Amino acid sequence: MRELKLIQINEYELSDRQRSQILLLLKDCFPGYFEERIFFKQMSQERLLAYSDGELIGQLGLEHRAIRVGDQWASIFGIIDLCVKEEARRQGVATELLRAVEEKAAANDIHFCLLFADEHELYQNVGYTLFQNDCVWFGIDEGHSIGLIKRRLADCMLVKRISGDIPWEETHTIDLLGYLF
Repeated sequence: MRELKLIQINEYELSDRQRSQILLLLKDCFPGYFEERIFFKQMSQERLLAYSDGELIGQLGLEHRAIRVGDQWASIFGIIDLCVKEEARRQGVATELLRAVEEKAAANDIHFCLLFADEHELYQNVGYTLFQNDCVWFGIDEGHSIGLIKRRLADCMLVKRISGDIPWEETHTIDLLGYLF
């Protein structure tokens, strides 16, 4: 694996240069989704940036949030738009980004790391479980609020327990208490 430098930064502290680098990376990794801005539905609270030889090669957005898992409150880190430059893939960059988030979560008694992804293999290889729960979230479409949505997410929600003993079962309704990141 190449030598990585990880930088954690609040979204509002990003420099214009960092924003430009993130936008280029997102456009390459998610064609058609990121044309003018570095977020899809809503801004992240934080970013974790991966650099190699001064070049941005990976990133993820991070959302700290309380959610409801059935009748219980849970603290989560939502992982948003994890991506790695094509020529840097399969070299452990994404795994290192996830590890850094999980270490921060463990140090701060966060119950779960949660993400939504179409491709599951990477995440399952590092301990995430694909769940099929009924979920409730606040819908945002094309920059407009569209109200509450309740639907079963059958093929994209991946969860990793970090701390605590709150059960996460497919019979529980998951209320994201905010937008679907």
